[in-house]
Formats: sequence, C-alpha cells, structure tokens
Amino acid sequence: MKRIREIIADIRNRYPTDDFFSDFEETYSISASKKKAYQAYGKVLNKLDEQSWKVLKEKALNQFKNHREGQRKQGFFNQLNEAFAYSYLANQRCKNISFLKEDGNMKPDIEYVFKNSKGYCEVKTLSISDLEIDRRGSLSVIDGEVYCSLTDGFLNKFHEAICIAWEQINSLGKDGLVYLIVNFDDIALDHYKNYRQQLIRYCKKNEIRSVFIKIGYLGKKRISITQPFS
Repeated sequence: MKRIREIIADIRNRYPTDDFFSDFEETYSISASKKKAYQAYGKVLNKLDEQSWKVLKEKALNQFKNHREGQRKQGFFNQLNEAFAYSYLANQRCKNISFLKEDGNMKPDIEYVFKNSKGYCEVKTLSISDLEIDRRGSLSVIDGEVYCSLTDGFLNKFHEAICIAWEQINSLGKDGLVYLIVNFDDIALDHYKNYRQQLIRYCKKNEIRSVFIKIGYLGKKRISITQPFS
C-alpha cells in the first residue's frame, strides 16, 4: 500500500479541494470491499520499477479530474490499470518493460522485449454500461434476464476497443498484445460461463488475435486469445 498512499498524498497536494480521498483512511479500515480493491492495486503497483512508477503515477494524476457520470475518477483508475498489464508481462518473462510517456501522439501504453524482439501493449478498460449505472441508482427491481448474455452493444464496444488498441500498437511496431480489463454489468458474474463462450466465439469469428482479457480487478478469471508469449 506504500504507493497507494504516495499517490493519494500527491492528489491531496495537487487537488486540495477535491474530496474523493478525504476520508480514505477511515473508510479503508472499515470497508472490506474497498480494502480488497486497493490491496489489488497496491500489489501490482509495488511490482513496478521506480521509473515506471514515476511515469504511471504522473499519467494517473493527470487523469484525476476525468469523470464519468456514475463512475467517479474512471480516467484515474483506468490509468492505474496499466499496472496489471505490467505485472502480467513480467510474469510472461518479458524484459525491459516500461510505460511510454504521453506526448499527444498515438502510441501504445507499454513497450517490452520478449525473446530479443520488441513488442508493445495497449491497455483498455471496458466499464459497466450507462444502462447499468442507471439500474444501480434505481430502486426498481431488475429482471435478471437482462444479464443472461452479452449484448450487441457490448460486443461492438469490445471490438472497437481492440481495433483502436491495435492502431496504437501498430503506430510503433507490428508485434504486441491488447490487455483488456472488463467489468461486466453482471456484478455477481452469475453468467460468466456464457460470457466466456460468447467472447471466444466472437474472437474466432472476427479473427481477433493476441488479446488477454482480465475479468474485473479481483479474482483470477481471465480469457486468453492466441497469446504471443510461447
């Protein structure tokens, strides 16, 4: 949690009137779900080398005011999600992993070397839908049937994110990986088995390659599509 506390301290200095982390210490100590979430971030952030942490922290701080209705600080956390990809690449025995600084040009998030070849990784996060945000803010009873399968809207968003990611990767090279973190509307993941089958079929049909899908921030659910690390 050292780096979580460090970035929170930097946020309080840079954005003194923002109240998002004003009671962090208190709520962290009493909320089991918050503790698990921040511990997950803390674990992967601690794996970063000092230079990578410096670059990622600055990118996240610059996105701290990037809000989405019903999902406060989404841009900030999406940047921190790059640390999950860094950890994954390290576990695949990649070397020289580093975050690329933003300079206004299209580029991927991470570069790495695998078996003496340079590759690039773009990290994307697919968050819950606007409709789900409305559902969670409503007192109405929700028909569970709405979660049985992934919608065309989700699949279109999934495909678009991958296409954009490959454009970013290909701006610097031809080899790489798209690392996706997906947060389904079905928070309990009761229909995950069906979602998994849908995504595998969709990727095969559309010849999607070199994609690693991490389901949420916690747990070990994942889908690997034709990995480049072998």
